[in-house]
Amino acid sequence: MDRWIFVFLSTTDWDSPQFGARHGIAQELGRRGHHVLFVEVARALHSLISDPAGTRRALKRLGRIREVAPGVLAFTPWPVLPIYYSPVMNAINQRLLALYVRQALRRLRWKVDILWTYWPNSAPILGRLGERVTVYHCADDMAAVRYPLVRQETIRAMEARLCASVDIVFARTPAIAQNRTQWNARTLLLAGGIDPVRFDPAAIAALPPALKAIPRPRAGFIGTLDDRLDVELVAACARQLATIHWVLIGPVKAHRVDLDLLRDLENVHLLPACEHDEVPAYVQGFDVGLIPYRLNDYTRMLAPIKLYEYLAMGKPVISTPIPYVLREAAKVRIAADAESFARAVEEALANPPTAQERAAWRAVALRYSWGAQVDTIEATLAPLLEATR
Repeated sequence: MDRWIFVFLSTTDWDSPQFGARHGIAQELGRRGHHVLFVEVARALHSLISDPAGTRRALKRLGRIREVAPGVLAFTPWPVLPIYYSPVMNAINQRLLALYVRQALRRLRWKVDILWTYWPNSAPILGRLGERVTVYHCADDMAAVRYPLVRQETIRAMEARLCASVDIVFARTPAIAQNRTQWNARTLLLAGGIDPVRFDPAAIAALPPALKAIPRPRAGFIGTLDDRLDVELVAACARQLATIHWVLIGPVKAHRVDLDLLRDLENVHLLPACEHDEVPAYVQGFDVGLIPYRLNDYTRMLAPIKLYEYLAMGKPVISTPIPYVLREAAKVRIAADAESFARAVEEALANPPTAQERAAWRAVALRYSWGAQVDTIEATLAPLLEATR
């Protein structure tokens, strides 16, 4: 297998609490000897509101390249203009970003094999980095997110142009794959995502002190706290099941969610974001794992990584009926409202999983390892790269 040079245009920073497919795939590519330049978010004025902590970190390292994992270098680009999805601003921003990335590539003396983007508005940057193959990894339906001053139809049009222009589209859920096929027939499903070594209950030596201080039983959620979270559902369950401690761990997007209903409840514990390396230890301390998401246009296309993280750690999972989670309905409990969700939590706690059940859940999760995803990626890209020789 040849070793390739990737440029990843990421929608999150490397050290963001929002660990996702972009991180897991980049790490696995690096482990296999490929090289990845992981381009973090180009900040703008509005970033001070949408991600103040991440923006403060980014301002301290503008223009810098740093090693973040074997084979993976992270690059923090200089700022761009606000309103990413404005057609006029985007045309300028993509040229600025191309300039910044080309400067970084010259410093590294790298020639790009694969340009791999997560941004639906990336079409103007295609061809500007000298890449041989272009990939759009559609991990989320960004057009379903409501951004100020931008119409959803505008983002959808940008994404349609991108899909039609790239060599391959990888989609994170069957629903996304089915939809993007209308723009690019070469659209493939790349589902799941789990590190089987890191998410191994046998490897956990101790629970984090912040979690250990919370009494059991613990119903836990780990992830970004934003408008996906059904706050009213969690609050209703916590009031109904007052002897259960509800633990929510992750960064709070205060401009998108109001957590006051939860802060007033003594058996609800809001813990700050942790490093991704710490996530398995926190999950180990849960008695049940929760996916209490609202059902809307965005979550209907969502594939929560925490699903396989919970299952890999042998934890019972209770989720609202997110379509992707329904794929594993035989291994999780599905509940559509607060009453049935609370009942599902009670049932899971009253009937702890057997060793056989935990092993079966872990086996399901391991089918979706990052290694399996990169196997698909390498097999798909190799003939495309060969054709460019």
